[in-house]
Amino acid sequence: MIRHMTSTVALAVALLSGSAAFASGRDPTQDAAVASAQDTTPQAVASAETDLPSDILVLGTRRTDRTLANSPSPVDIISSADLTSQPAANMIDALKNIVPSFYAGQNSISDASTFVRSPSLRGLSGDQVLVMLNGKRYNRSALVQVYGGSDTGLGRGAQDPDISAIPSLAIGNLQVLREGATAQYGSDAIAGVLNYGLREDQGIELVGRAGQYYAGDGESYQISGNDGLKGDWGFINATGEYVDEGQTSRGRQRPSAANFAQNFPALASQLPNHPLPAQIWGNSPSHGFKSVLNAALNVTPDSKLYFFGNYAQSKGNQSFNYRPSVSSTAVDTNGVVRNQGANGAFNNTFFLTPCPTGNATCPSGGFVQDGNTFRYSQLYPAGGGDAAAVPACPSNGATTGMAAERVLLHPQTRRLSRIIGKAIGRGISMIGRVAAS
Repeated sequence: MIRHMTSTVALAVALLSGSAAFASGRDPTQDAAVASAQDTTPQAVASAETDLPSDILVLGTRRTDRTLANSPSPVDIISSADLTSQPAANMIDALKNIVPSFYAGQNSISDASTFVRSPSLRGLSGDQVLVMLNGKRYNRSALVQVYGGSDTGLGRGAQDPDISAIPSLAIGNLQVLREGATAQYGSDAIAGVLNYGLREDQGIELVGRAGQYYAGDGESYQISGNDGLKGDWGFINATGEYVDEGQTSRGRQRPSAANFAQNFPALASQLPNHPLPAQIWGNSPSHGFKSVLNAALNVTPDSKLYFFGNYAQSKGNQSFNYRPSVSSTAVDTNGVVRNQGANGAFNNTFFLTPCPTGNATCPSGGFVQDGNTFRYSQLYPAGGGDAAAVPACPSNGATTGMAAERVLLHPQTRRLSRIIGKAIGRGISMIGRVAAS
């Protein structure tokens, strides 16, 4: 199994002059102009004149007199009710259900890309989509995508924000600019812009969700809570969410694993993921929590001190490619007999006795070809998933023979063989900005 942990932190503190730049929060008709409690775009501040319509749009334009109806750019205004009503614990899946041009694959057996999924907007990769919280750039994940996690395959090699760390209940509204905006925002907005406006309303809200698939697996539980205070002094709004999602399996047993179970019934229970298929195709089990804090303090009638932060952490297990320990044969759908060869690591014998010092025929660093040997089948008699990918056997760290191509690891460290598949995403940013009215 590949074990995964991500943490995402985003903090912003700024002094904002001009209280007109602040929207009222929860009502999407009042804060569609700014998807936040603050100045939602670095270049524009929406006018609050009473003779203008309430739905003022500033995303994707420097003009402040554009309404939603005659915006020069295609912009979707998504309310918090639309997001929280989706039967999904993940912001990516909720948005995929609402915005047709937004897509993110449900990756399986794709290393860390299983957990930090690369979304796609208008067929472009995730790192070409600008994501903002309250008009400030959201931190990118530490992961460089190793799988084509978008509908065009452009997700491979992308480094994009992990928007799944944002709880849906914390969002007042979301603006989706479905058009390139590089002239205004830079090259990371080639595909468009996602601008999340955080809630700043008052009250307590609790949301719970539970369910599973018709197949009987994939149990999912979610509980979210939001609490807000608001007054003449300003506001403070906090959101927390806990999610626990079970595993799903939609694949079938690999022929090599089925042959092993038939030929060695006493060892069948040692197959990876037994009694499920040795190689799982489906959603990985995961659990974690997410939190968001949004606050503002009225300093003077014309200025506010605001703060917002996002912290999330999740853990999950992912299946990996099955590596058979023995060779066998299987017949495909066309009646052709196919060889199911054993993984190369299981075909190797590792000698463990180091060459004696000063022996001309057995140089230093080599091993004596005697009966003191090791084979992977001693650790994984039924084959393995991730740990069999590289050498892992009891040794003192010496190399195998003259070639010195492989490093032998102690059993206590063999699980480190897939450490590259462990994604740790951490991001911290402090943003300070003064905007004059």
